[in-house]
Amino acid sequence: MGILDGDDFVALIPGNACEKVCQNILAHFDHNVGRYFTDDDLEKGYIEVANRKGIIEQFPLTSLSIGVVIADVGRFSNILEIGEAGAQVKHAAKSVMGSSYAVDRRK
Repeated sequence: MGILDGDDFVALIPGNACEKVCQNILAHFDHNVGRYFTDDDLEKGYIEVANRKGIIEQFPLTSLSIGVVIADVGRFSNILEIGEAGAQVKHAAKSVMGSSYAVDRRK
C-alpha cells in the first residue's frame, strides 16, 4: 500500500466488530451519496464527463471499497506486511461493482 493516497484511510477497530462496522459504513455511504448526483445520473447509473481531450466518457457513480486486515498477534512481522495485505484485500473489494468490503481471512 505504501503511502496513503488522498482517498485511502485507515481505521483500527476490534476484530469482532469489523463486519458490522463495514456494513454500517457502506449503508450510510450508499444512502447519502445519491444527493451528489442528478436524478438523470442516478437513473442511468453513471455520469458523463469530458476527459482532458474533451471526449465525453462514462464513469460509474461513486462507490466505497473497504479492505479489512485482521492483524492477529504474530501474523505480521512489520507494518509493511499489513499494508501489503491491505492493498491486496482492497483490490479484491474494488473488483466488485458498487460499494463493498472484503476481509482478509488468511492466517
